[in-house]
Amino acid sequence: MKPGPPPKPTKIKRLEGNPGCYPLNENEPEPTPGCDPPAWLPPGALAEWDRVYPELDALGLATVVDQAALACWCVAVDMLERATLRLVPSKKNPTPEVQITDKGYECVSGVELMRRQAMKDIRAFCQEFGFSPASRSRISVPTKEGDELEALMGEDHPN
Repeated sequence: MKPGPPPKPTKIKRLEGNPGCYPLNENEPEPTPGCDPPAWLPPGALAEWDRVYPELDALGLATVVDQAALACWCVAVDMLERATLRLVPSKKNPTPEVQITDKGYECVSGVELMRRQAMKDIRAFCQEFGFSPASRSRISVPTKEGDELEALMGEDHPN
């Protein structure tokens, strides 16, 4: 097993402009584009799917084999939201992220641990799908021909 970061897909390297000028894998498999949300997604995760899927599909980054990874992203976002909503301080419990044991010790609550794990999962998936500003900054999306023509014509063109 090679050390270091996992290799990037050729499609992402092309969008980034291949800054290292390494040879691209022209024989990389290209799975069937598009996918549907799994039937088992809870409502909150399905709402996240509906929010992010159109963008990924437009960039050609959502394929049939990406369904499970995208579903995991959606579940993690849903878990973060639900855990965070349960951790709202109140007069009865001003520090809900802390739990008092039977012996009087303070420890991190189970809901806080779930929230932290969801944040770790989200951070990992950000890099996979280009969901973070840093991962997007390395991607250059090609313009459509009409957009390129308008850019060449400039603002002086009377429309």
